[in-house]
Amino acid sequence: MHVTSQRTGLVKVRRVLRAIRKHFPQPPEEVLIGNAIDKFLDDLNLCEDKLSEEAGSEGYLETITKIIFPDVETVKQHKSMMVGSSEPYLDVYCNLYYFLALSEEMSATDKWPGFVLTKEGEEFVQQNANLFKYDLLYNPLRFESWQRLANIYDEEVDLLLNDGSKHINVAGWRKNATLPQRVETSRRRSRRCLLVSLALAKTSPQQCEIHELLALVYYDSLQNVVPFYDQRSVVPAKDAAWIAYCENSLKHFKKASLHKQDWSHAFYMGKLCEKLGYSYETSLSYYDKAIALNPSAVDPVYRMHASRLKLLCFYGKQNLELLKVLSGFSFDLSIKEAAMNVLGKLAAEMPHLPDDAKDRSTQEASLERKHEESIHMEEVWNMLYNDCISALEICVEGDLKHFHKARYMLAQGLYRRGLKGNLERAKDELSFCFKSSRSSFTINMWEIDSMVKKGRRKTSNFTGNRKLLEVNLPESSRKFITCIRKYLLFYLKLLEETGDIGTLDRAFISLRADKRFSLCIEDLVPVALGRFIKALVSSMHQAGSGALSSSEHQLEKMFTLFMEQGNLWPEIFTLPEIRSPEISEGSLYAYLHRYIASLERNGKLETLEAINEKIRKRFKNPKLSNSNCAKVCRHASVAWCRSLVISLALITPLRPGTPIEMQTLNPSDSILETSHLLCVDLQTNEFWSSAFEDSTLFENLETKWNPVLDKIKNIIIERASDENFEIANSLLRSL
Repeated sequence: MHVTSQRTGLVKVRRVLRAIRKHFPQPPEEVLIGNAIDKFLDDLNLCEDKLSEEAGSEGYLETITKIIFPDVETVKQHKSMMVGSSEPYLDVYCNLYYFLALSEEMSATDKWPGFVLTKEGEEFVQQNANLFKYDLLYNPLRFESWQRLANIYDEEVDLLLNDGSKHINVAGWRKNATLPQRVETSRRRSRRCLLVSLALAKTSPQQCEIHELLALVYYDSLQNVVPFYDQRSVVPAKDAAWIAYCENSLKHFKKASLHKQDWSHAFYMGKLCEKLGYSYETSLSYYDKAIALNPSAVDPVYRMHASRLKLLCFYGKQNLELLKVLSGFSFDLSIKEAAMNVLGKLAAEMPHLPDDAKDRSTQEASLERKHEESIHMEEVWNMLYNDCISALEICVEGDLKHFHKARYMLAQGLYRRGLKGNLERAKDELSFCFKSSRSSFTINMWEIDSMVKKGRRKTSNFTGNRKLLEVNLPESSRKFITCIRKYLLFYLKLLEETGDIGTLDRAFISLRADKRFSLCIEDLVPVALGRFIKALVSSMHQAGSGALSSSEHQLEKMFTLFMEQGNLWPEIFTLPEIRSPEISEGSLYAYLHRYIASLERNGKLETLEAINEKIRKRFKNPKLSNSNCAKVCRHASVAWCRSLVISLALITPLRPGTPIEMQTLNPSDSILETSHLLCVDLQTNEFWSSAFEDSTLFENLETKWNPVLDKIKNIIIERASDENFEIANSLLRSL
């Protein structure tokens, strides 16, 4: 009842305020001319880095107000200038826009998906922002207005990127001149509103919150996510601006942590130190601090051991200093102790030569010592690698089975290690994200949400380092779509390398028909097709001549792909994921010619007829198609014609009891004068001649079919036998 009455009262207040605004839609023109708020938000020459450095320091408020109002000495002087332009309604102007903004339902989040991408959505955000900007012209030191204005712009960026990632692919986003510019503009405005809010924040919690928001706004600009980047060729340029954003984000997280010790601050500082190339011990120490501040959070545990795994892969097995640092952050304490013991002994032995070195040359002793060191370091490297894998496995256990980031990194770790069986293990691990009980391929991933905790099973029997972990950081839609794309590219690679043709087939079909993510992944469909074709080629190479039926099945599949997706073939050869010495446009089209030749060799007349019918429907004018494509179409047509002739030859009757030689015609025979006879003058040298076919394909065909064709050379053609009459009739109609 109380809530209802409050809502009713709010509606009445809003109605009154809207009625008043009809008379005061905006401040007077004299106030809007030279709008100081707009100038501050959009001044491209303003040095934000300097403001970010000074933020929170003594005298910062005076510094920033002078930047906003450069033509007056104090804010009071600015306000006095407003009086003359706004009388006799100064009180109305000073309060109307702020209270109206508070009473309105202003969030674009409540609108329909994709709303903010439209012109209507852009105007909606602008109208909401204008209310606070009008208020700030009269009340430039109102903390709440600066903070809420920052929130409006930040929300716009969030919706533009999240909805953009779902409704517009990367290529479409980059071609759009408006949307990327709106993102950059609103990011800048949000940062500057927060910089002013920081100067006006009175309490420590307020200052902490603003520092954190500023840090996150800077951090968001660094993300390699859709719709700006495609995780393939379009990636962020790590230029001076990128480094400055990293440093500003790190500064504000550090300042926020001075007000409050929060695990997320340490977590992000660790990530930023990694991006900036600080020592690996620095970033790992921040992750360790985040784990200590929130032992139940899976996010820092995952990040810690994913980073350790990357370092082990990148620096290899012979970096002693790295191994020492990584040992100190081991997940399993027993691994930590064992690794430190080995490294300790190694460090103690390194300055000394072996006892028997006296009896050998110094160089020989040095080589032996280095070999022993190498063995010990490889032993430690393997221990630490296993430790990282074990930690990541914990991050996908039980209720965390959909914590896909750890699953992807686990698959990467197994793949990069390259031990026997690891390739299959990596594929099986990542397959969880791309299959279900009902389908061998489907996108089985869900947005990571820290708020969704229903259906939890109690697993309090964790022992040792096996803590009960849970997600604490939600995932944005754009990050989720980015993960789908990144994991899908890797999974297709794993399917190809394991020769899983069945799943690749299903993946290609599924991705083409996908409704949920069609716009987000449509540019990856050619990649799936290319991987599928490469796997088919590899399978045929491995099969060799000993598995002819298997090879022919793969050729048939490849030809079917050509018929269904021939328009994608030219694009496939330009893809960086597909380019390789083994695969070229010419070699792939050669497989299509091989398939047609195999059909002709095996007398598959009906199949050749069906292929030509499909070609007729699929390629309206083969001459205008790709030249290789046109050759395939002509080959199929010629092969069909030859097969028709061969099929007729197979059912052509010879005169019973008469040798073939005696059936040859003599021009002087009187029978030519009294009857209409049909005879065949077949020129086999022309029959097998074709400018667009590989001559090597003819050898088997000629060997098999020339004896049949020779039987009907220069003979009188008689009526087909009764059992072959319908067949002959059908073949002649096809001709």
